[in-house]
Amino acid sequence: MGFIRKRRRCTSMDMEQSELVIPRQLLCCKLCDEEFTKPCYLPCLHTFCQKCIDEHRVNSTDDDGYFPCPTCMTEVGLEEEHGGQGNLPENILARRLSVPTIDPIKRETLCFYCKNAGNFVEGKTHCVNCDEFLCTSCTNSHTAQEEFADHQLQSEEDYNASLEKSSSTTTQGQVLTVCCEAYDPLDIGAMFCVECDISVCADCHVNKHAEHRCAELMTIAQHFETKIKEPLKELDNDSEEISEFLVNLDSTEQTILEQKDSLKQNVRDRTKQLCSLIKDYQKLLLDDIERRFDDQLEEIKTRRLDLEMHLEAIRGVKDFTNNLITYGSYEEKVHLRKKVGYRIRELCEESLGTDPIQIHSVRLMEPNVTVDTICDMFGTISTEEQSVGTIAGDTKENPPTSQHFQRYHSFGDSGHGSDSMENAENVETEPELVEIFGKTHGDLQRQDSKQSGSDSDMLSSSNSSDKIKNVKFREQVEQSEFQNENVFNLENPKREVVLPAPIQKECIKGIGINEKGDIIVGTTTTIHVLEKRGIVRGQIPLENGWNIHSVASDGKVSMTVPRGDNRFKVRVLRNDGTGHILSDFNVESFGLNFVTADKSGTLIITSNRYAQIHKSHGKAAKSGGNIAFYGSDGYLLRRITNEDFHANLLEKPQMVVVDEKRSRTYVADPGSHKVIALNSEGGLAFEYGNIEGQEEIYQGPDLISIDKYGNVIVTDKREGRIDILGHKGNLKKSFYTDDIPRFVGATPDKLLVTAMPDGNMKFYEYLS
Repeated sequence: MGFIRKRRRCTSMDMEQSELVIPRQLLCCKLCDEEFTKPCYLPCLHTFCQKCIDEHRVNSTDDDGYFPCPTCMTEVGLEEEHGGQGNLPENILARRLSVPTIDPIKRETLCFYCKNAGNFVEGKTHCVNCDEFLCTSCTNSHTAQEEFADHQLQSEEDYNASLEKSSSTTTQGQVLTVCCEAYDPLDIGAMFCVECDISVCADCHVNKHAEHRCAELMTIAQHFETKIKEPLKELDNDSEEISEFLVNLDSTEQTILEQKDSLKQNVRDRTKQLCSLIKDYQKLLLDDIERRFDDQLEEIKTRRLDLEMHLEAIRGVKDFTNNLITYGSYEEKVHLRKKVGYRIRELCEESLGTDPIQIHSVRLMEPNVTVDTICDMFGTISTEEQSVGTIAGDTKENPPTSQHFQRYHSFGDSGHGSDSMENAENVETEPELVEIFGKTHGDLQRQDSKQSGSDSDMLSSSNSSDKIKNVKFREQVEQSEFQNENVFNLENPKREVVLPAPIQKECIKGIGINEKGDIIVGTTTTIHVLEKRGIVRGQIPLENGWNIHSVASDGKVSMTVPRGDNRFKVRVLRNDGTGHILSDFNVESFGLNFVTADKSGTLIITSNRYAQIHKSHGKAAKSGGNIAFYGSDGYLLRRITNEDFHANLLEKPQMVVVDEKRSRTYVADPGSHKVIALNSEGGLAFEYGNIEGQEEIYQGPDLISIDKYGNVIVTDKREGRIDILGHKGNLKKSFYTDDIPRFVGATPDKLLVTAMPDGNMKFYEYLS
C-alpha cells in the first residue's frame, strides 16, 4: 500500500520534477513499524532506525561480535565492516525521502520603496543586505545614501539562481564528496571523477583531474541503471526458483508426515493382533520411525531456513536497488553503486541451495510369519533415498537391506517358516539370539512377569506366547526400500580450472577453499587468492623469515619461524584473503605435524611427541601422537593423547579441520590409519578407519576437509580413495580416482574439488 506522503523528485542536473508516491515499506522501520528516524543500513542492505538496530545489536550480538540481520538473518560484524568504529552507514535515500521537500517560495519582486508609496513598480535589483527588491530609480537613490553605500546588489536572475542552489543544498544534503567550495552541481562544466570518487568543478577538472576518467554525473548514474538491470533480472529468476522450491518443500514435508503417520498406524494395527507380551517391541519400532523421520524433517527445516534467508536477502537487495533506481538522485546512485553491485554479485555467486534433497522412503518389511519367528511379524524398517521432486511418485518394492534391524530385531537370514532348531543354526552370528535360545520356558515366563524392557527379553517372551500362534498380517506398507550403491569412480568433472602459470612455477605448499568459494594457494614466497574461476584476486607476500608450514582445507594459512629449543613463532592468517592475523604467538612443541586455528583464534597443533615432566630428570619428550590446543594468550589449554581415549588412536596425527557450526575437530592420522572426531570438550565423538582383524580401509588417510553440511571428506592418496562421511561417522559414499590429488575439498555450491600436481583443478558433483 502506498504511503500518504507525496514526494517531488529533484535532480541537481536538470531540476526535473515529477510526482511519485513513496511506498510505505520504504519509509518505515521493520522493527518499530514507524517512519524512519535516522535510517541506517546493514551490509545486506536492509534499513532500520538507528535506535532500533542499536537495541537489536545489544540484545543479539554473540561472543564473536556478530549479530543477525532482523530480516534475513545475515551475520553482521560491525568491527570488521567499519574499521572498528561500530557505526552503521546512513541510508541517505531513506533519509531524504523521509524529510518533506520544501519548494522555494516565489517572492513578489515589486520595488520596496515604490510599494510603500502606493506605486506598484517591478523591481529590477535585489539588495542582499536589506533583502528587498528595488526599481532602477530607487536603486540609484539607495546606493547614493551613505549608510547604504556598502550594500551588495544583485540582479533578479542571480537572486533566483542562488535561491535554487540554496534550496537544493538544504533538501538534498551533501551526498558526494566535492572538490572545493566553488563546486556547483548546476555548472555546465561540473563533472564526476570515477578514479577519485569525487565531484569536481570545471577548474579542478582541468587542473587536477585532466588525466582521470571523468564524466557527467547523469551519465554515470544512467550507466549504473543500465548495468544493474541484468543481475537484477538474474536475482528475479533466483527468487522465483527458490519460491517454487519452497512450495515443493511444503509438499514433501506433508508427504513425509503422511508416510510417518501411515507407518505408525500400520505398526499399531499389527500390534493389536499380538498379545501384550510384545507391546514393548511396538515401542521400539515407533521410536525408530521417529528417529528416522525426524532426521529428514530436520534437514528440510534447515534447508527451508537457508532458502528463506537467501530469498529475504535477495528481496532486500532488489527492493533497495529498485528504490534507488526509482527514487534516488544521481548522486545517491553513484554513491551506492559499488556497494549495491558488490552485494548483487555476492548473491549471484552464492549457491541457491535448490538442488534435490536426498530423503529416505521408509517401509515396514512384511515377513512370512510363523510362531517360531514371532519377531519377524513386524518386519524391518528400511529406507530409500529419493529427491524432493520424486517423493510423491511411484515406488518399486525392493528386498530388505536394513542392517541395523536385521542385526538387532530379526532372525537374520533364517528361513521363514522353519522351526526353532533351524533358526538356532544362525545363533553363532547373532549374539542376541544366543540368549533367546539358551533360556528355558520357565525363564521366559519369569521375564514376562517382570515386564523387562530389554530387546532380548521382549523377543524371548514373545516366542513363548501361545496367544499369537498362526497369526498372519494382511497389511503392508507400500513404499520402496533403500538400496545403497555407494562406490563410484570419480569422473566427468562439471568444470575445470587451471592455476595460472606463475603460480605453477612456484613451490606450492598447500591449497584451501574458503566459505565464499575463493581458492587460497600458499607458495614459498606468496599467498595467492583466486576467485572460483581461477582469476587472481590478490596476493599476500610473505614477510622475511616466515615460512608457510600448513594450509588448512578451509584456506587458513599457518606460518612459522623456528626459535630453537623446540620453540616456534607461529602465525595463522584468516581465510578471507585479506592477510589479517587470526593467531600469533610463541609456542613450545616437540615437532609440528600440522598447524591451524579455529574461528576464535585457538591454535591447534598435531605432533608425534610431547613434553612430560619427570621428578628425577625434569622435562623430556614422550613419544606418542597428540593434539594440542593453545588459547589466544599462547598458553596451553588442553593436550589430547592416547591416555585420554584409553586406546592407541593417535600415532602420527597430521591434517586437522574444524567444523565451527557443529563444534567438531577432525584429525587424519596415517599412523593409526584412522579419522578421529573430537567434540567441543575434547572427547571422542567417533573414529573411522582400519580395525584390527578386518580388511584394511586406508593406507593413509592423508587429507581431510568438510563441506557446508558437515560431511567429512577423507582422502587416501595411495589408495586413490575419497570417502564422504556423515558428521556421525557413517560412510555415505566412496570415490576412486587414478590420479594422486594434492588437495581435496568442497565448494559452497556443493562441488567436490581435486587439485592435481600439474595445477589442474577439477570440480565434481558428489551429493546427487
